[in-house]
Amino acid sequence: MLELSHIFAEFPTLETERCIMRPFTPADAPAFFEIMRHEQVTRYIGQKPMASVEDAVARLERFQRNYEQQEGLVWAVTLRNGGQLIGNVLFWNLMPAHYRAEVGYVLGPEYWGQGLMTEILRVVLDFGFNTMGLHSIEAQTDPDNAASRRVLEKQGFVLEGHYHENYYDITRDRFTDTTVFSLLVQNWNGRS
Repeated sequence: MLELSHIFAEFPTLETERCIMRPFTPADAPAFFEIMRHEQVTRYIGQKPMASVEDAVARLERFQRNYEQQEGLVWAVTLRNGGQLIGNVLFWNLMPAHYRAEVGYVLGPEYWGQGLMTEILRVVLDFGFNTMGLHSIEAQTDPDNAASRRVLEKQGFVLEGHYHENYYDITRDRFTDTTVFSLLVQNWNGRS
């Protein structure tokens, strides 16, 4: 079984050329709300847009509990120049018995199309494989989210499955499909 206690001893900070991924703090709640209040940000993650800063506070508290219980890592993604919060990236659904985790990410719409998530994900995946010791990483996406699919494919993820109407999306009040992508460590290490 994968031993992850060293990962949770101190929250890891990761860096890219343009971004710093660090732990969220309570002071991030207003900026996080500004990102998560937009329907275009939440439409593919099956959540309603946040209605208040209090919603953001509650979500950040949940992120902290998940970390304390060693159930997940959620990084605040900030710009290296100026420190502006622009989104988040996370490992969750940790499966230590299978050396596997799920990756997820959100980026404010004003930062889409700039290659930022590709840059961020490269560093996060490297951390997952080479520091955490994961064997495989999965990502679940809405099949309509073509931008997310492109980001994943750039990192070497391959489509593993397509579930039909397996997820009830409260934002659209209907059942939606899920596509599952996966990346194995041996395919990643050849790329890094």
